[in-house]
Amino acid sequence: MNTVLGKRERPPYSKHFYPSGPGAMPPVSNRPAGPSVPPTRSLGPQLGVNIPVQSRSTVKYLETNPTGSIPLMIRPWQDLYEKDYAPGCLIFCKQDKSGRSPLITCADVPTMNYLLAQGHNGDPTEKKVMFDDYEFFGVFRNDAGKQVDHMGFPMYTNVKQRLIQCDVYGRAKVANFWGRKLRTGDSLEIALIFKNIAQIKKPNRAGIAMPRTPRLQLVPLINGCTPGTNVKPPDLDYAPLPGGNKKNVLSYMKDNGGFIEQMLNVPAIRAACLDRVLKKWRIGVVSQSAFEPPSDTNITLAMHSSQQRTHLPQVEILMI
Repeated sequence: MNTVLGKRERPPYSKHFYPSGPGAMPPVSNRPAGPSVPPTRSLGPQLGVNIPVQSRSTVKYLETNPTGSIPLMIRPWQDLYEKDYAPGCLIFCKQDKSGRSPLITCADVPTMNYLLAQGHNGDPTEKKVMFDDYEFFGVFRNDAGKQVDHMGFPMYTNVKQRLIQCDVYGRAKVANFWGRKLRTGDSLEIALIFKNIAQIKKPNRAGIAMPRTPRLQLVPLINGCTPGTNVKPPDLDYAPLPGGNKKNVLSYMKDNGGFIEQMLNVPAIRAACLDRVLKKWRIGVVSQSAFEPPSDTNITLAMHSSQQRTHLPQVEILMI
């Protein structure tokens, strides 16, 4: 047996603890085997005559990592937003069912907030992003392939596309948008809400100030409540719509793409829809409450800047 001076022998499975990448656990050959013969008759007459005996241990290790990751080939943005996506960020995918290209249009939280805001600023050249254009996909885990040079600086194998791995279930680490008071078992969510904003900011550029105007935005929720409070934002189920009747807002928005403009221009509709949850996604459950607490300032900046998001500490969650 080969030994290393000053170090004790380690079992063959010790180097395969999480968070190693997905893969098979190695076979363990040094486990003690179970009994191979019936108990002796000295314990009593006829004892052990009809007892089934196992010839070896029935304990088995998991053959796969419990975390499920799926590769994504990202379609590049004209302004290269995707180059700032990093491990721990939330990935949303566009629900585009046309074409046969393997490339998928993806956005993180800052990119989503920009897309949702800029599409309704009155500029006819900007394409409007509706509430159901994107859906939450998973948590960015790592880049696939060589992505750094010999000095450790980012280096992309193809400037026109990017291949990443996203965790879709199991254990994952995510940028902490939810604050410093998380506990094990807390449900982390991201909600789509009509709220007043004072600037439109590209995720990798400086912001553009504007008068406070309602826009669709992504905001974090903990157990359905605003972080740091026990207040649950009300759902946007029904609201007064043109004609004096109440109707399901989601159905109305699907039938009439101009509803957001009406919400912005009609005071009664704007007041009924403001600060209400249009839809929300469950990200995961906090599985490890030992984490570095983020500052409120960093969280606010990270909601609109992909580069600032990398300053947020990560928290371990269980995606179900």
